[in-house]
Amino acid sequence: MTDIKKAAVFVAVLSSIAAFPAAYPAFAAPVMLKGDLNRDDIVSVSDVVVFRNFLLGRYGLNETQTIAADVNGDGNVDSADLPALQDIILRSRDKLPIGTWIGDCGGAKRYFSFDSGTVSIVDPNSGSSQFFTVEDVGDLMVFRVGRAEMSAFVTWDSELSFILKWENGSTETFRYFCDSKIEATEFLTGRWVTSQGRTFEINGLSGKLTGKNGDVSRFEYAPDGENITFRFGGTENSTAGKKTVNDSMHFTVTWSDGTAERFTRQEIEVRGGITYVNGILIANKTYSLPADYAPGGILPEAQAAFNEMQADAKKAGYSLSIVSGFRSYSYQNQLYTNYVARDGKAAADTYSARAGHSEHQTGLAMDINYAGTWFNNTPEAKWIAENCVRYGFIIRYPLGKEDITGYQYESWHVRYLGKELAKEVADSGLTLEEFLCIDSRYKS
Repeated sequence: MTDIKKAAVFVAVLSSIAAFPAAYPAFAAPVMLKGDLNRDDIVSVSDVVVFRNFLLGRYGLNETQTIAADVNGDGNVDSADLPALQDIILRSRDKLPIGTWIGDCGGAKRYFSFDSGTVSIVDPNSGSSQFFTVEDVGDLMVFRVGRAEMSAFVTWDSELSFILKWENGSTETFRYFCDSKIEATEFLTGRWVTSQGRTFEINGLSGKLTGKNGDVSRFEYAPDGENITFRFGGTENSTAGKKTVNDSMHFTVTWSDGTAERFTRQEIEVRGGITYVNGILIANKTYSLPADYAPGGILPEAQAAFNEMQADAKKAGYSLSIVSGFRSYSYQNQLYTNYVARDGKAAADTYSARAGHSEHQTGLAMDINYAGTWFNNTPEAKWIAENCVRYGFIIRYPLGKEDITGYQYESWHVRYLGKELAKEVADSGLTLEEFLCIDSRYKS
């Protein structure tokens, strides 16, 4: 790539610093900045000139200017505010921030992590990052990528906040967030339910907490490796802990008082009447499939996984075969109706799914060798329990989990999840319902 083309690319990237993201309003409310008497979103010598003319009685101040002119915050606009105004100008020169700061325009945010002349800018929605060098030149911050640069006037209105007036005319306010550098990979964006019955809905580094009693509060959180701090209503109301990642869908926070809280990602989406939890197709007593959902057979990836497992079992001296794979809605309805007629509804519900609620309709589940309790103590059942996870299967209805899955122990019924996810579920020691923090109960 030629230098000219590189420069063009750099300019385009650098210009995006000051470009409003799509979420930014077309007309953001003006910034109210102490000392900004001429309302240009900069505190500079020109504001000192306005103030001095006011003190000399040459002209008055309107309501907005009067608010901005009370720089020392004593409720009066007089000569005592002039030194405070000059202090703002002085502390805004040759000073770079350190740590992570939240840039805000009309409620839309992004995160700037400054460190020894460099800065990374992270978009909280996409997680994308941009990296620049940054230099303080008088009352300017100059951002550079290669030979391209963009500057912004800076005004430090306190040690914990400043404002940048970008050269394209846009204004962005900044407030201190934390000492550490923020990486997009540390974002916990999503919906999380916890072992304490709480729900965290997170976007970027902020979110909403709904307690188990339905009370709602807002928060921000500061991640720093394994350390994490949640702030409810400000830094004075902070709760700190250490975060341990369990797997792709869980982490545990051990709070400073020693208590532990397990967080489970839970994104529930219904597409065409089919429920997916974290992208996993679910059919149980709570979540049903439409009557017309019919893949027509065991799905190819599940069949291929079984074929591999069957071949390895044969080498080990065990014979495996599928006795029941895909079942249509109508066929499941016929089975369930017959079981109800034979054993009664309450008993049938412990071992047979109602139409639309059977995993067999997904094309991802199968019964192996013998669909009955006789199979539970066989060598084949033991081999399946010990090895099926290596092929991407789990024992879907484990022993002792009947109250959670809604069904009796079925050593013969396996569900295909894929090798990585099946291993995570098996290693957790949880049922699929527990792993996803969902239930399995008929509504009536």
